[in-house]
Order: sequence, then C-alpha cells, then structure tokens
Amino acid sequence: MELFFDLVYVFAFTQVTHLMAAGGSLTSVLGGIAVLGVLWWSWASHAWLANQNIADRGVVRTGILAAIAIVLVLAIAIPEVYPGAGESNFGALIFASSFVLLSIVYTVVNITVARRNVPLRRQVIRTMGVTIVPVSTALVVGAVLGGTAQIALWLAAVTIEGITVYLTSRDGEWRLPSVAHYAERHGLVVILALGESIISIGLGVTHATLSPTIIAGSLLAITLALGMWWQYFGNLSAAAERHINTLSGARRAAIATAGTYFHFGIVAGILFVSLGMGRAIEHIGSGQQLEGFGALALTGGLALFLASTSLYEWRTSGGLPWSRLITCRHSAQPHPGTVDLLSHRRTRDSGPAAARAGAVWTVSSTSSPIRTRSRSFWLTGIPKAALTL
Repeated sequence: MELFFDLVYVFAFTQVTHLMAAGGSLTSVLGGIAVLGVLWWSWASHAWLANQNIADRGVVRTGILAAIAIVLVLAIAIPEVYPGAGESNFGALIFASSFVLLSIVYTVVNITVARRNVPLRRQVIRTMGVTIVPVSTALVVGAVLGGTAQIALWLAAVTIEGITVYLTSRDGEWRLPSVAHYAERHGLVVILALGESIISIGLGVTHATLSPTIIAGSLLAITLALGMWWQYFGNLSAAAERHINTLSGARRAAIATAGTYFHFGIVAGILFVSLGMGRAIEHIGSGQQLEGFGALALTGGLALFLASTSLYEWRTSGGLPWSRLITCRHSAQPHPGTVDLLSHRRTRDSGPAAARAGAVWTVSSTSSPIRTRSRSFWLTGIPKAALTL
C-alpha cells in the first residue's frame, strides 16, 4: 500500500524538476521549493500516520487510497500552478484546493483511528487545528493573486506548516512505535529522489546526439548520484536508526521529527542536483559550457544535500561530520553563474561549476569511512575523471 502511495511522488518529483527547469531563474527555483514543500508535508504526514497504524487496513487504507488520488491531481496541476499574465489560474486553484482536501482527509482519518487514545486525539486536533486554516488560506489566496504574491504566500504556507507542527508537537503526544518503519519510509523517499537523477540523465541524453562524450558524461553523472546514495545509505541511515531505537517516548518522537525536517533538505538537494545533471548532459551534447542556472543547481544542490545529511547525523548522533561540512562549504562557493541567475543572464564562464561538483564530491567520498567488522578504511575509488566533468 505505502509503496503504491510512493509511486505518485515519483511523478510529482519529476513535475517539480521540470517546473524549475522551465523557468530557469531564481523565481522558478523559489516556486519549485514552494511546490516541493507542499508535497513534502503531504508525504511526511502520511508516513507518520502509517507508522502509528497499519496502513492496509480499515479507515487508514481508505485514507491512503484517497490520498493517492488527491496527490495525483496535485502532481498533474504542477506545470500550470504559476500562470503567466492573462493565463488562467485554474491549475493553481486545483493544486491549492487539493492540498486543503488532502489535509482534511488526513485529519479525519487521524482522529478516527485515535478515538480510543484520548491524548493522541487531542494532539491531532491541537496540531491540525492551528495548521489547516493559515496554511489553506495562504495557498488559496496565493492561487487567486498569482505572480510574486503567490510564490511568497505559498512559501509562507510551507514555512507556517513546519513551524506550527514543530511547536505544537514539542513535549506532545506524538509517538513513533516503529523505528524500522520510520527508517524504511525515509530511505525510500530518498531513493525516489535519486531515481529522478536517473530520469534527468536519460532526458538530457535524449536532447543530444549520442557520442562517446555523452556516454562519458552520463557515467560521471551517475557516479555523482551513486556517491549521494553512498553518503546516505553507506552508514548514515543505519546509524540514525540505531540511535533513535535507543530512545523512547517523546524524546524518540522529537528526534525523529527533526529527522523528517532534515530529509526535506536531503530530497530537495538531490532534486536540484538532478536538475543540474540534466542541464550538464544537454550542454555536453551541444558543445557549449553549462549555463549559470544549471551550474548553480548542480553545485548548490550538492551543498544542500551535504548540509542536510550532516545535520541529520548531528541530530541523531551528537557529532558533526566535519569533512562533509568542509566539502559542503567548497561546493557552495560563489561562481559567475550566481550573478547571471539573479539577473536572468546566460554565461559561458560558469562551466567550472560542473567540475567543482565532481571535485567536491571526490573529496567528500574520499573522507567517508567504510566500516567493516574488523577495521575502517577510506573510500578512494572515485575516478579522477570526475574532476573534469
């Protein structure tokens, strides 16, 4: 049931990436973050719902089936959520109203399954009671107004939901019965995001003439995707699960909640890198340098991914992975593409950003220990060719 639910988000993530790519500007990036934030809260809320209840039985199954249909409508509307001057705002209204409906369905299901658990029912009412109205209002009003006001209000809606959920959950009655389920669900959504990188590489190739250079570029791009997979699944995911499993009650729920927030940054970072990968492959085929937007998506996305995984490791272990943070700093260094993105200009001087992403990733991977039963050693297998992507 939950895997079926996740499949809708594969399509939704692809839609978000295309939305940002179509605009190719800071405005489109902010708009994409707003849409991704709405999708993220919808996914996270149902992941926690399924952790506290059996997903394929009774009212929870009905609620998840309804959610699948509603999220599909959300995803279908994404390409038209930001209409231009004189265009219809139907897509934006469909997106906003669908999320409102999804929130109501989720709340009703949660209250229904918690009918015998008075503290949990109060928690649901407290959290959703102060969340639904302001978030729904911001989304609907933004859809009506359009333009810059829409993006601002939708970003505010995503932020409000994150803040209200956090504040109303502190020392509350939310619980995490299954740490294994939590780790599995969050690991799967990371896999979904990584799958988008494969799609982006494939789509980039379709816009270019097949050649040895395209194949080499595709292999270097998949090396970067595999590196992100390794950083998350090589040790971080399992270590976080072990730590959370040692906790109980409100403390366990609090740490897991923080992990859900950090996973938004992890997923967003992967999607940005995927966007940059697609642009890089296209430019290899055209023989041109990677433009500012693609360069910033590639390096900025990698920086966001590394920062988010570092914070997740810190929150679940108490230690900061300094090598990864240093790598994040180098990845986020300003380059000419930043200025050109802000001014909507193109440049031929931002090609080195792609090389920086490969180089930075090499440093990150070579400083990540692979633990075996008997000893630790250092990963050094990333090819030097990654430096010249």
